[in-house]
Amino acid sequence: MALGFGPMMLLGAYVVQTRGVLSWEPFMASIPVALLVALILYVNEIPDRRGDARAGKRTLPVRFSSRAVIGGYNVAVVAAYVALVVGVIAGILPVPTLLMLLTIPMARRVSQGLAPNYDNPYGLMAIMGANVQLHLMAGLLLLVGYVVVLVAGAIAPGVDLFIG
Repeated sequence: MALGFGPMMLLGAYVVQTRGVLSWEPFMASIPVALLVALILYVNEIPDRRGDARAGKRTLPVRFSSRAVIGGYNVAVVAAYVALVVGVIAGILPVPTLLMLLTIPMARRVSQGLAPNYDNPYGLMAIMGANVQLHLMAGLLLLVGYVVVLVAGAIAPGVDLFIG
């Protein structure tokens, strides 16, 4: 799922629009989006784990403890932000894409809401909604970062918003 809604979708659109040109930039930009969309599905599996177990489904929340599942969420969400920062530091992504870091408090709220609501499907609904909003806002702020690059280029041609 993450590959389909991340690198494959973005790289496919990029290659079509650039007539076959490949670049690291769309790949790096797609990684945070891919991880966050995968986390939507991941968190949405938590309230279904008992029914999934009875049906023989082996989802990650069925296989692992709540602590491990929440730890998995934390690792993936941190990886999304690390990929963004690494992309900027490496000069692959423009500096304004760091606007996506403004969603860190949202990610923290989701993470902190998982444990107290892990066995409360109704409580998890709010957390699942916040997780979807996290993905939406992160994607929008990434887009805003690219709009800043376009506007800066139009106002001051030659301005370099990349490191390196």
